[in-house]
Amino acid sequence: MTLPKNFAVLTRPRIEPKDMDLGKEFKLDILMKFPGAWKAIDAKWLETPGRLKDGGLTLVSEDEDYAHYRVWFDYFRKGIAAKEYRLEKAEFEIWQHKNGLSLVVNAPRELAELSATFLSVVRCRDPFAIRLHKLNKEDFITLIQYVRSLGGKVTVLQLRYVRTEDMGELSSLKVSGKDMEEQNIEKLLSAARKVTRIGFYIPNLGGEVFKFWVGHWGGGTIYMPLTLEPHHIWRLIDFFENSFCNELL
Repeated sequence: MTLPKNFAVLTRPRIEPKDMDLGKEFKLDILMKFPGAWKAIDAKWLETPGRLKDGGLTLVSEDEDYAHYRVWFDYFRKGIAAKEYRLEKAEFEIWQHKNGLSLVVNAPRELAELSATFLSVVRCRDPFAIRLHKLNKEDFITLIQYVRSLGGKVTVLQLRYVRTEDMGELSSLKVSGKDMEEQNIEKLLSAARKVTRIGFYIPNLGGEVFKFWVGHWGGGTIYMPLTLEPHHIWRLIDFFENSFCNELL
């Protein structure tokens, strides 16, 4: 059974990436001991000593414009109903357009953000040079417009603080199915103060069907293509870059 893949969009590096040796693994200590890096790391990793047990980042392949990394972490995680932390291992990849956006693929949300800081330290010597690409309401509207220009459509809307005529302000609202007509989408977006996530269906993105959702924190899940190949990842990076082309100029 092929499972959906998580992804997170990373920002364009704010400074030019430095050279990095192919195949060399950079250990977690480099991140944790880098001056000022603690300011860019979520407090939950710092408040519980030893929660991050080990980790590494390796440059797998690279050319003039693109790079591919392998990342892993051994860390202690506590489930929703669990009383104690348990040791887990996560392995995933980062696909980077050096002068554009990047995708973290198949990482838990909390580790996607941590890996962005790890890459930022290793590649740019600056813990804030690469971050999660968070989306505001205007970014989502831009995405919708670009998806429609490609012949795609919105499949799901999740909104917060939605003004209604008969029920006041709803703290949250999820809409899908027959209610996803274009006029209704515009009306809902106008009434909402915040967009939490939006699902998209694109019948032809580089010759293939793409179905995914993306959330305000900068990540989401890919459902189609069913088997995610490297060229699909580069295509998705290109999609987000074309959507947000103005901020990459």
